[in-house]
Amino acid sequence: MQESQRFYRQELGKTFRLNTPTVEVVTGDYNRAWYENTANGDDPYWWVVFNTQRELMTKLGYAPRTRGGCAWARSAQRGRVVSGGGGGGGWVILSGHDADGAAGTNGAMNQWYGGMVHELGHALGLPDSTYTDGTPMSASFYDYPNCHFSQDQKNGMLNGPYGSFLS
Repeated sequence: MQESQRFYRQELGKTFRLNTPTVEVVTGDYNRAWYENTANGDDPYWWVVFNTQRELMTKLGYAPRTRGGCAWARSAQRGRVVSGGGGGGGWVILSGHDADGAAGTNGAMNQWYGGMVHELGHALGLPDSTYTDGTPMSASFYDYPNCHFSQDQKNGMLNGPYGSFLS
């Protein structure tokens, strides 16, 4: 997160604030199967994300648009497929393989740094790029730190609904 924070400051001149302590452990009320199999939306891919977000909002008192959130759903992900993560609406919720990557135990760190920058872009209101365009919102995030936000993307984050999360 600190690397992503640095990158956003470099790209935007502003960045997001981290909590103190940066890491807060929240134990879920349900077993892994509940997060994976309890319908929450039309697409089963997103059930882990939405169930995790709903529980965090309840337990921690987060309200949409007033405080962003970032979480790793450490044990829950949709079956054997590496999925169950994403960003949007001021939130980033990622699955266990992302937590392993961020801990340096699952491949090159630049991939995980780039992936976090990408998902944070979604949290701040950006869509995926439609082609590999050199920005973190495309597959160019795999070449992190050799990717940069376009001016339109910067404007979208700074002036969008979640720009207040940046200072």
